Amino acid sequence: MAITKQITNAAGIVYDYHRINSVIIDAQDNLFATVTSYISADRATAQDRAVDRFSAQIYTPITTGLVAIAETLLVADATCKLFGGVVTPDVIVSDLDKAKTKKKAEIASARSVEMYADKTTSLGVFGSTESDNNKLSIAIQVTQLAAAAGQPAECGYKTVDGVYSIYTLAQLEQIALEIAAQVIPAYEKESGLVTQVDAATTVEDVESITW
Repeated sequence: MAITKQITNAAGIVYDYHRINSVIIDAQDNLFATVTSYISADRATAQDRAVDRFSAQIYTPITTGLVAIAETLLVADATCKLFGGVVTPDVIVSDLDKAKTKKKAEIASARSVEMYADKTTSLGVFGSTESDNNKLSIAIQVTQLAAAAGQPAECGYKTVDGVYSIYTLAQLEQIALEIAAQVIPAYEKESGLVTQVDAATTVEDVESITW
């Protein structure tokens, strides 16, 4: 079993680690466990990045807090590098919380599909991906610079079908505004649905929420 957890040592450095348990149950239903933690100090200082190994052995009746006991021994062992540290408790995620997280991801995905879909405007159908929007933004900026320099305020731009046309600054801005008018409601819809998810009290309530 590998579980990502954290221990903060006495100096305040946070260690991420993966806990591995080797377990033997004897005839009296007692449990002999070797708890080995491989500490990867990814967030430690440059002088404290070595991968360290800590072990603790327990012989005890089976309890749900067995591993927590082992970790407590690690930070209580004066010979251990984590002596005086603090073990971050396991976070138990309920089925309801899992369902909410999954549903929010589904909602975000649906919003992205709608947001990046081609957009129909009064001047044609245009792409609405991040790349498309960046290109439109650049076209508008270039046209604005041309206007400021006393040059013709117009720039070439393509529809989603690849049809190239020359547009004035006002037309390019109109395209951007009409695309934004179709994107903003998607974010508003996502926000409303997330609010419903947060307010749900059962897994069934969460699963009933759809885009």
